[in-house]
Amino acid sequence: MHRMATTCLALAAAVVVSGTPVAAASTATAAGKTHDVSECFDGRCKITVTKPVSFPVSSSLGFTTLSITRVGFAVKVQGTGSGVSSSTTLSAGGNGSVGALTVRVLSITQNSATIRLAPSPR
Repeated sequence: MHRMATTCLALAAAVVVSGTPVAAASTATAAGKTHDVSECFDGRCKITVTKPVSFPVSSSLGFTTLSITRVGFAVKVQGTGSGVSSSTTLSAGGNGSVGALTVRVLSITQNSATIRLAPSPR
């Protein structure tokens, strides 16, 4: 019951990123630890989003802001920075890249999308 309560609280939390409210921008691991978008700064994270989100990332990825938006049953991931823009739109199970960032869409439901991010191998 404690794990379920922790998960429910983590998913119900609202995170405000760049002035944009993001419900469920955090995910709970099996140990109950909550990850939020600030943990994605280095490009290594698993994130579940229910609303569009934008957050800062390391410039080593080739851009400084990452935006994630659900488009129907697909997800658009866009990296932007000074004079650069790169994006990909993927459906569930899809793999792609944005700059030096690998994107994998783990699942998409009517209410959320879960994405794994990782720096591309060099």
